[in-house]
Amino acid sequence: MQVGIDSFAAAYDETLLAQKPADRLNDLVEQIVHADEVGLDSFGVGEHHRKDYLDSAPAMILAARPPAPATSA
Repeated sequence: MQVGIDSFAAAYDETLLAQKPADRLNDLVEQIVHADEVGLDSFGVGEHHRKDYLDSAPAMILAARPPAPATSA
């Protein structure tokens, strides 16, 4: 079994207040890094072309994730 999460990169927070796009995308990248740190198998980003979502190019959002540190074998 694999466990993962998805995001739609909404341009607002859980209280439905608008966020600055750069702040929201930085938060999303932090969530992606955290998901990797806790061992989730996947992190998906949906693709939407509406002004209330910031994920019209999900591959670019995922590419913004910094490389994971090398592990020694």
